[in-house]
Amino acid sequence: MVWKIIFEILTLWVCYALYMAILVHKRGPIGGIFFYPKAVQDRVIDLGLITPDELKKRRMFAYVLILAWMILAPLIMILFVNGARSYWDCCWQYYVLFLGAEFFDWLVIDTIWVALSDWWLIPGTEDLNDTWHSTRVKRWKMVKLIPASVPVAAIVGGLCWLVGRLTG
Repeated sequence: MVWKIIFEILTLWVCYALYMAILVHKRGPIGGIFFYPKAVQDRVIDLGLITPDELKKRRMFAYVLILAWMILAPLIMILFVNGARSYWDCCWQYYVLFLGAEFFDWLVIDTIWVALSDWWLIPGTEDLNDTWHSTRVKRWKMVKLIPASVPVAAIVGGLCWLVGRLTG
C-alpha cells in the first residue's frame, strides 16, 4: 500500500505540473496572475497587461480546474484503485495524497520555480517582489498546511466515503 500511495502522489505531481502548464502556456506569468498578491494584480491591471474581467475569468477557470483535480483524481485513486470503503480510510488517504501534492506545490512550484527563479517576474512590478518573490514568504506554507489539511481531509474524505457507499 505504501508504494501505491507513493506512485499516486507522483501521479498527482504530474497532474499539478500539467495544471500549471495549462495556466501559463500562452500568457506566461500573466496567465497565473491570480496567484500573486493583490498589489501585484492591481499593478498588472494598471500596466494594461490584463483586464479585470480577464483576471476574474482566469481565476475562475483555475479554481474550477484545481478543485476538479484535487477532488476527482484522489477520489478515483482512493475508491477505485485502493478500494477504500471506510470513512477513516478515505480520510487518511486523502490527507496523505493532498499533502503529497501540496509538497510538490510548495517545493517545486512556490520555492524553486517562483521564489528562486526569475521566470515569474513581471516587468513593472519589481518594487513589489518582497511581497511574494522570496523563499522567506514561502518558508512556512507547508508547515501550516499540515494541521490545516485535517478538516479538508475530513470533508473531502467524507465525500469520497459517500461516493463509495453510493457506487459500491
